[in-house]
Amino acid sequence: MRIYLVGGAVRDQLLNIPVVDKDYLVVGSSPQEMIDSGFKPIGKDFPVFLHPKTKEEYALARTEKKVGIGHKGFTFYASPEVTLEQDLERRDITINAIALDENNNYIDPFNGIDDLKNNVIRHVSPAFEEDPLRVLRVARFKAKLISFKIHEKTYDLMSGIVRSGEINNLSAERMMIELKKGFEQEHAFSMLEVLNDCGAIDYIFPKIEFKNNKDKIKNVLDASHHLCKSAPNKRLLLFLLAANSIDNNIDNRIYENINKISLPSFEKGLIKLIEKNISELVRFSSLENSKQLDLLYSFDFFRRPEILNESFELLELIKKDNKNHSLLIELSRKLIKNFQKLIRNNQNEIDKSLSGEQIKKAIYEERLLLIKKL
Repeated sequence: MRIYLVGGAVRDQLLNIPVVDKDYLVVGSSPQEMIDSGFKPIGKDFPVFLHPKTKEEYALARTEKKVGIGHKGFTFYASPEVTLEQDLERRDITINAIALDENNNYIDPFNGIDDLKNNVIRHVSPAFEEDPLRVLRVARFKAKLISFKIHEKTYDLMSGIVRSGEINNLSAERMMIELKKGFEQEHAFSMLEVLNDCGAIDYIFPKIEFKNNKDKIKNVLDASHHLCKSAPNKRLLLFLLAANSIDNNIDNRIYENINKISLPSFEKGLIKLIEKNISELVRFSSLENSKQLDLLYSFDFFRRPEILNESFELLELIKKDNKNHSLLIELSRKLIKNFQKLIRNNQNEIDKSLSGEQIKKAIYEERLLLIKKL
């Protein structure tokens, strides 16, 4: 049994950037030997194990063969006879196909270290084009390694995946995983540019006018770099909103995009609320008091104020280039904040003998009186 550190951990170590996760490759072993050594099996498609103490992942060396469509259309073969080089050969790009042994020696059969030195993202072998997920992976690596350039032949393979239609076989869940990792990067816009250049963006985000909204999208993503690690899903929403908003309207084709990827339910609900109410949100401060209150109710504001707060935060970012809208949104947020204070300081007891509907009406009338005081 020989154990190697592989993949992103080796790459990031060589680049002197923080290593987040460590993956280990085991050569010359079997599932039973791993279990006998105390490792816990977790892999469904191929043998992956958790270390009994560190809980880090250890995978048996394996080869793969394309037998179907999409990124799931592979069969895997793991055995003690599979070599380190055979395992590394099935990986996507050379900078991810470097191994480090227990004596701190690098094994680099595909010259990944040279590509790291030369700032190049390059495919390992022509088998790259068998897995459409690699289009997204390369794009988000470009966002992570902003000074790197994608090799011309790798771009050709990516474009070939798009032209073949294989890109359509990606599952929504896997797309979302890769997109989230991309939007975690400060330079997420670079990922979108790569997807656009190889033609994939029209398949991943159908109906988006990327070319016509490039400047707006870039400005919004640059302005939201503070959300990289804490809220990558919110940056994805900003991209969708920026690409689909015109003045105070959001093109309802945005729903084709959120249905194409596996967007979490909270973000889906947020998109729907903003799309339906964007005009009223922007001019909230000038609405009639009853309409202001109705809008707050539609956002479930009195139970979950964070929904409206997040909606305004998104609007502030996509309306950043419109000074008039920015001022209106800022005024609206101040009004709502003052309204919250009024509610806290004017809580009257409700007659408990009233019916449920009567109580709701009484609370509504009381809140309407308070909002009129603003």
